[in-house]
Amino acid sequence: MRFARVPLFHFLAGGAVLFWIVHRAVPAATGAASPAPVVVTADDVAQLRAAYTQETGLLATPADEVALIDKALDEELLFREAVARGLDRNDRSVRNWLIEQMRVLADDPNGVDDDLYTRAQSLDLDRKDLVVRRILVQKMRLLASRAGEQEVGDDELRAFYAQHQDEYRLPQRVSMWHVFLASQRHGGTATDAAERLLAELRSRPLDPAAAARRGDPFPLPPHLTGQSRPQLEKVFGASVADAILRGQAQTWLGPLASPYGAHLVWIEALETSAPPPFESVRGQVLERWHEQRRAERLAQLIRELRARALLRVDSAAWRDRRGA
Repeated sequence: MRFARVPLFHFLAGGAVLFWIVHRAVPAATGAASPAPVVVTADDVAQLRAAYTQETGLLATPADEVALIDKALDEELLFREAVARGLDRNDRSVRNWLIEQMRVLADDPNGVDDDLYTRAQSLDLDRKDLVVRRILVQKMRLLASRAGEQEVGDDELRAFYAQHQDEYRLPQRVSMWHVFLASQRHGGTATDAAERLLAELRSRPLDPAAAARRGDPFPLPPHLTGQSRPQLEKVFGASVADAILRGQAQTWLGPLASPYGAHLVWIEALETSAPPPFESVRGQVLERWHEQRRAERLAQLIRELRARALLRVDSAAWRDRRGA
């Protein structure tokens, strides 16, 4: 989803809705028969959508709304599970944070740590404070993802690498000449002029360096070597970069429209790399294997928590996604 590319939004929006939820339904004590339901009201959803728009400048789509709600629900369930497992007990970071909060709230900078901690607990800050909740959710994520972690043998790791080896290739690179025809000079006829020049170059072969002199000045030199897609995109734009990397070596390509005008491109060489030998990237593959297994274990725990929980969500988009 688009919101996934905004880390600050994760903290603000996700944390805010969890704060609202917990103030309505504090988790039941460990061992209680009927845990409190997790409730997300229509007002909560509206605030999530508003926060999303404020942070991204975009209106939340139904898919965005579902993703936001799911993230909030998952974090609430992980928090409750952390409390049920006692992860908050004797946690130094939680204790220190609550003591500092009580120093501010009680305006008692010289208070005894034990007394301040006890007073914080009496105010339920160990259940309601947003930072404490974040700490416990993160502890629960780490615990769930690493539970039962085992080493992997080379046979399994090689099989995993075979499935993902394209991800370890070096980026495709291109060496090229380009002829530039400026929009400012040719106006709306830049593309027409490029097409006429392209027809001439194809009918009467011309050295690429000589062809480049037929064009207009450009900030970069006409001969570029070893250019990756990000480098091409930064200069010419995404559509031109895509067209160049899809082209064939030793051919003229164009006209290609950039924000500056039209380009004709002679693809001198396209460099594609083979996947590196397994032995040279074994460490990276091992870490990726562990990351995937950890994500799977965490996802499994969340599925189990959801199956046991009573979820009340006032969102048509969320209900439609679930088929409710």
